[in-house]
Amino acid sequence: MGRDYTVLHAADLAANLPAESRCMCAAEPALEWDRQDHLLAETVNMLRILVWAQTKDGQKGRNRPKMVEPPRSRTQVATRKKKEQLSADDYKEQLARIRKG
Repeated sequence: MGRDYTVLHAADLAANLPAESRCMCAAEPALEWDRQDHLLAETVNMLRILVWAQTKDGQKGRNRPKMVEPPRSRTQVATRKKKEQLSADDYKEQLARIRKG
């Protein structure tokens, strides 16, 4: 890597990056939002519900507004896609692979 930094030093730096760094956000999309972003999304969602509840559709429970959702983690997305396809044996095999790695 050069004269000043070794590969191990670079690996140590990468392993200790803060959660809001670009590298960590690229690796895990759920880290893109901080606490303030989550609170703002919740505020928007509650306002949408309040406005909707005062309409005729809201009083009859129709056409509920879409909510702002935070980014999902890669594991949540992968689990959601494979949830119906995974048998019990496949699940045990996947857990065994995780333990070996």
